[in-house]
Amino acid sequence: MKKLEENTAAEDWPVSILVVEDNPSLLIFMDKALALLGITHTLAQDGREAIEKLKSESFPLVFTDMNMPYIDGMQLIAHIKEHYSGTDVVAMTGYSEEYGLVEVIRAGAIDYMTKPFALDELKAKIKRVTRERALFQLLQQEIARRRHSEIDLSQQKNTLLDQLQQQKEELIGTNAALRIILRQRDMEKHEVANTFTARFFKEIVPYLEKLEHTQLQEVQRHYLDIITMNLENIFIPVSESRTFRHKPFTETETKIVNLVKQKKTTKDIALILQVSLGTVRTHRENIRKKLQITNTKKNLYKTVLSIL
Repeated sequence: MKKLEENTAAEDWPVSILVVEDNPSLLIFMDKALALLGITHTLAQDGREAIEKLKSESFPLVFTDMNMPYIDGMQLIAHIKEHYSGTDVVAMTGYSEEYGLVEVIRAGAIDYMTKPFALDELKAKIKRVTRERALFQLLQQEIARRRHSEIDLSQQKNTLLDQLQQQKEELIGTNAALRIILRQRDMEKHEVANTFTARFFKEIVPYLEKLEHTQLQEVQRHYLDIITMNLENIFIPVSESRTFRHKPFTETETKIVNLVKQKKTTKDIALILQVSLGTVRTHRENIRKKLQITNTKKNLYKTVLSIL
């Protein structure tokens, strides 16, 4: 509020005032009073003259009598409100006149004064009306500023929404491209795997088969079986349908499981791993526990073959 008062301090007087009065004595009083206050002013003796003055000059404030010949105060106020929206009107009425505050305000005046009035009253009225006018203009400017801010915010919001939509579309495009790339990589991996498998059967398996038909010691034959099985596990992955959940095997248990899959007996396994028969039996029992087939009639070989 202090800021508003500072802004209106230099505008206590309007730039120019138009006085419309058919009473010569009151017109002379207004002329002298406004001159004494240092306010630029113009005089008109009736409504018709006032309308002509308004055509040639801009007045922020008009003081008008209500009872005048030709065009009365009500008609003049209506004319000003229709054609000069930036002009405020103060009505001047006498005690005996029929126009009161409610009537003149409804007609479009911002205030009224009852005749006769003193210089101090006129001075106070002009100051108050001018201050209110300045405050109103400041409020209009603030409203306009806020409207512009709202428009700017709305534009920024629309811009952000457009950017988000664009980013969304870009992400959709990126995801589609990534899916294509991933499918391509899967195809390449599958192709590489097939190539290695094909080379395994073409370049390795024939020599393993030839080696198998040579004269080998029993231990050597066991080792050849292990090599063959491990190579098969490398080049021929286990299908997902044969996977299952079980407790992890130890390194020795894993070796025994692989040998069981080759139908090696407990004696064969002990010979290959160079451990005692009792050690192999203990490991086999632990494997059965981890496979959850302890105290059942399930065969260990068939179990590991079906789920590993």
